[in-house]
Amino acid sequence: MSIVFIRAVIIYAAVIIALRIMGKRQIGEMTPHELVITILVSQVAVIPLQDNAMPLANMIIPILIFVSLEIIVSAVSMKSIGFRNLVQGKPIFVIKSGRIDEKQLRRLRLTVDDLCDALREKGYFSIDDIEDAVVETNGTISVLPKSEKAPPAAEKLGIKTQEASTPVPIVIDGRPVTEYFGKNKIRESEIELLLAGYDKKAQDILLMTIDSNGRVSIIEKREKE
Repeated sequence: MSIVFIRAVIIYAAVIIALRIMGKRQIGEMTPHELVITILVSQVAVIPLQDNAMPLANMIIPILIFVSLEIIVSAVSMKSIGFRNLVQGKPIFVIKSGRIDEKQLRRLRLTVDDLCDALREKGYFSIDDIEDAVVETNGTISVLPKSEKAPPAAEKLGIKTQEASTPVPIVIDGRPVTEYFGKNKIRESEIELLLAGYDKKAQDILLMTIDSNGRVSIIEKREKE
């Protein structure tokens, strides 16, 4: 039993490291070659769990090969547009200037229902509202609404706005977070000063964020510890 546990931990660590090397992407955002590599890695990792007599090297070596291939393909794709188009494909317009391109829908094997579903996920319930729609290389659909249907920008309305800034979590689930995005660091003493300024305790806070403009947002726990 202990051997099975150790092998499982090693395999788990190997797969995690492999996926970390290949980069962070959601399944729906993967290009075809990335999805193929991910499936192959998962399939190879399962085999040693089914046969304890199989050396772990029979799993680790193929995973290293797959990861190496992924890195090579990604590197070549960055250098060569032609190779990138061959491996990943090209974005394709399925709606252009407000008109559905039936030829491209057939090429992509998409039905009108599929297109309508994707548009509704983007918040558009009528095809008449769409100027352009593009199927990206990862299978997602990008949408450009018609100008009269697009949300008005502050610039067009003549409204002056403050420059936007990404809020950084500094308290999560009752615990101070001094480093979140890697380079965004804050001292714990500064977090304590902020908490004192709002007369709050970290253990009572579900989420507290602050942006570069100094705006603070606090969401308290409903159930206090």
